[in-house]
Amino acid sequence: MNKESLLNELRCQTFVALKPSAVAGIGVFAITDIKKGQGRLFSNDTSEWIKIHKDEIALLPEHSRFLVENHCLYDEDHYFVPEYGFKMIDLVVYLNHSDQPNVVSINEGEDFIALRDIKAGEELFVDYGSIVEGK
Repeated sequence: MNKESLLNELRCQTFVALKPSAVAGIGVFAITDIKKGQGRLFSNDTSEWIKIHKDEIALLPEHSRFLVENHCLYDEDHYFVPEYGFKMIDLVVYLNHSDQPNVVSINEGEDFIALRDIKAGEELFVDYGSIVEGK
């Protein structure tokens, strides 16, 4: 991305930031009003997700297991862990779950769109089960 593209991104396409969440630890919050249907709220295009069996995660040290269990998507048998581990910030791992989400992934956790109008200061929520393939 060049300087002009970055400035345009900051000017017109920056919608969210991380803040403490009353729901769980850190959450993703709107820093400006977001309209229903607004796309590319943020993107997870920095890495691939690696599928790791829950039995393997159970063998990790407690501090690492906590990170995976609290910040990664999962299905019945596996966790989906970013290939870089937890050495980079990826907003996706800070999205908290809700059965009444206000954002949804349009391609298995890579891009998200607003399901309804979201006011600045409001936390963004996703239904975890809607992201993992086969759920």
